[in-house]
Amino acid sequence: MAEMPQLLNGYHDNHHRCQLFINPNHENPPQTFRLRTVKTPWSIHNRFLEHLEAYGLLHFANIAARRGSFTADPSLLTSLVDRWRPETHTFHFRCGELAPTLKDVSMITALPIRGVTVVHPRVSPNWPTDVSARLRLEMPISDRSGPPRGVPLSWLRINFETLSTHADPETTKRHLFAYLLWLFGVMFANSHGEVVLPGLIYFAAKIVDEPLPQNPPYSFGSALLPHTCRGLCDATQKTAFTSKAPLLCVSYEFLQLWS
Repeated sequence: MAEMPQLLNGYHDNHHRCQLFINPNHENPPQTFRLRTVKTPWSIHNRFLEHLEAYGLLHFANIAARRGSFTADPSLLTSLVDRWRPETHTFHFRCGELAPTLKDVSMITALPIRGVTVVHPRVSPNWPTDVSARLRLEMPISDRSGPPRGVPLSWLRINFETLSTHADPETTKRHLFAYLLWLFGVMFANSHGEVVLPGLIYFAAKIVDEPLPQNPPYSFGSALLPHTCRGLCDATQKTAFTSKAPLLCVSYEFLQLWS
């Protein structure tokens, strides 16, 4: 048998999850990943459609709303992680190497891949107060020491999912802001719990406050792809056996539909 290419030797290879499969000294294979899936979807209100379409978010929002039969498959996604190579950012299959591309992101999610890069400015330490002021509702107290890591997705849905068809414009803006935070939390899953990270608050606020653009100004698709690659790279190193299965933090909707 030919030796493994030098590119795949080194730290990443020695610590890759796949070693638990091919190394006979390991008695148990690695665990199936846990997914940060949203247990209860958020139906899109008709008043949100204009903003979502203008910013290129409507198709992904429909996927997140689970219109159809989409269900996240932890076993499938785990199999993909075990075939991912951090050095090349490709999946190694029997048929060769494959990898998602920006064109795949555009075709599957319809997220814009042109425009302003999704890089938030410095997050204010007072962001919880700012969010509470916008929503006119105090954020729940975090059950961990230190400041909250993000805005809880379940809290947003429970308090802002229902919007009256007779709601005034200011009330509609609050609900749209809450929905966008929830949607970004689904789009950019993270390891801090079922929350949306503070850096994404900036984009939700800009969408609510700015006039509707003629073309989507933000390149959310270009942010989704590296977020997915980074989540896969981090996941390949998660081999420890704990009371909970390791966590996979990617856009499950995109990755599974791509597969």
